Amino acid sequence: MHIPGYLENFHPPLETSPLIDATSWVDEELFWPAFLFHVGMARSAPAAFDADVADLDVYVENFERPDVWPVFAVPIGGGMMHLVVCNLPGDSGIHWVLDAKVRAALRRLADANGGYHPGPGLPWPLLPREPAHLLTALPAMGTREVPEGVPAVVAESLRAVGAMKRVEELADDLLRHRACVLLQ
Repeated sequence: MHIPGYLENFHPPLETSPLIDATSWVDEELFWPAFLFHVGMARSAPAAFDADVADLDVYVENFERPDVWPVFAVPIGGGMMHLVVCNLPGDSGIHWVLDAKVRAALRRLADANGGYHPGPGLPWPLLPREPAHLLTALPAMGTREVPEGVPAVVAESLRAVGAMKRVEELADDLLRHRACVLLQ
């Protein structure tokens, strides 16, 4: 997989690309509890999906391999955001790479608000509606203040991908632990 300009910023340069297109993982049984637990930082994810913790621990290793960095493509604002699970030894983390169309959508929203964009994350109006896209993009979204209606939309998306128990608790967990807010 190639994301223009992304790997060129690493120093020292990487000899081979560790990026893999992991978008198809969303169809795997343990993906959502693992992703929401590991990337979404939601400790309540395993219980909501009734996932066996031992199986989940094994699956989470897919997100932690230094030789393989999973990439998830998410359509946002008429463009594409790539969520990269960067496993660079000593400097791991989640990176959101926005293409030119998403950056243009951000400028349009800022211009509509007098050049002001409140918050560290992507503006809430760009939150995707398709459940898998919404849940993948959620860690990168918004301000600390969550707009009315968003918790219900997140809970609905969780149910759509298989959450069965304590869904509202998981939605709240995901909204409180968004990386864009916690890492500011």
